[in-house]
Amino acid sequence: MKLASLGLTNFRNYRRLEMEAGPGVNVLFGRNAAGKTNVLESIFFLATSRSHRTHQDQELVLWGEDAMAVRAVLDSGYGQIQAEIRYQLDHRKQIRLGGSAVRITDLLGRVPVVLFAPDDLQMLKGSPALRRRYLDLFLSQTHSGYFNALQSYLRVITQRNGLLRQLREGGGSPGTLEVWDEQLLDYAATIVAHRLDALEMIQERAREAQAQLSEEREHLTLSYVFSPGGLPEGKEQVREALAAALRERRREELARAQTTVGPHRDDLAVLINGVEARSFGSQGQQRSAVLALKLAEMSYLRRQLGTAPVLLLDDVTSELDGGRRGLLLDAVGREAQTFITCTTLHDLDPRWLEASRLYQVDAGEVRIHSND
Repeated sequence: MKLASLGLTNFRNYRRLEMEAGPGVNVLFGRNAAGKTNVLESIFFLATSRSHRTHQDQELVLWGEDAMAVRAVLDSGYGQIQAEIRYQLDHRKQIRLGGSAVRITDLLGRVPVVLFAPDDLQMLKGSPALRRRYLDLFLSQTHSGYFNALQSYLRVITQRNGLLRQLREGGGSPGTLEVWDEQLLDYAATIVAHRLDALEMIQERAREAQAQLSEEREHLTLSYVFSPGGLPEGKEQVREALAAALRERRREELARAQTTVGPHRDDLAVLINGVEARSFGSQGQQRSAVLALKLAEMSYLRRQLGTAPVLLLDDVTSELDGGRRGLLLDAVGREAQTFITCTTLHDLDPRWLEASRLYQVDAGEVRIHSND
């Protein structure tokens, strides 16, 4: 599935935008703060119903307005369908496909996306939440059961933590905690099982990319860090290990009023030559590892969905040197629809510009630019 056109109303600095998109490489160039990243953000939002830059949907609405909309015509090669997300301040988002209201699960995977942005280096250097988000994003786009389990699990965690606070203060019913534990274990086992299966699949592609970037000097491995410790082999073993951990930590959880084990506390360890890249990797190794993870994500989405994901490259020239850009270009090929932002066309490898569609962005306006 590709974007044939994109429309924005009161999104970020765009009061109104209507643009057609080419099936191959689309380059948006212009000065900083002109609105290039906002276009990529709108595509990511349309594909996932979330922004990659903020958790607050109200921040996406043009200042002074009370509602915004992102819409697109999606082209599968066999037909077109309209997609739209509307959001009004203090209201829930409304998602429509083909004119009919749908749920988020009906949207995810329709336009699979992979985003590469300057902040992605923090995925490796930052908190475990960023690495969990990496897994959650591509798994949610490929497995509706994973997304549903994750959303249900997070609701259970909220309710369970609320009950822990009540119990700590002398209220609530201890028996109710066991009810929440049973639900937590069911959803948690599904989440961890999906993550382990996905890691097994992306490991090889990530390892190949890191080896290619380092001329075979660096060996990248990925491992899942299970918060109770150890790593169970199957879904039922995950459930049993979590159940035991909850029993062992009951006193601690009551004291802290927090659920201390589970998928929301797990992590993804990225090792280069057996050493944790987060703490001991050089800047260059970390950049290569992030790119390797993104290439593995692209490969996974393509394999699971049978179509190349839309690739969003935000200011990629500031993060990748020539060798890394070349690897990315070779991996993308001509199959994936790609949107690239840059300040000047001179920043891009000439191969990115071959048969590309160019757009000049200036103060919330996007104009087609001749590539003659």
